[in-house]
Amino acid sequence: MTNEINYIDFEPKVSHKSFWKGNNYESTQVVMARVNEWVRKNYNSKIINIETLLIPDSGHNKKEHNAKRLSMQGGYVYMIEVVRVWYQ
Repeated sequence: MTNEINYIDFEPKVSHKSFWKGNNYESTQVVMARVNEWVRKNYNSKIINIETLLIPDSGHNKKEHNAKRLSMQGGYVYMIEVVRVWYQ
């Protein structure tokens, strides 16, 4: 058994594409169902922590990503909410 700590991120996927209104994304419940499925399939891994994070989205195209726009001094930063599972 290795002592290496790893993580996997789960972000909301596009559930419905719309040219005019932008995309609809999976709900938090659907994302958590995917997280729980991964945990069940990887039962031999030791789960260290599960957390939600707002991380910078380099694509910053709101129509293609589930990005949230935050106003900062001097401009905008686009963030995306993910569920991160830390495991060993």
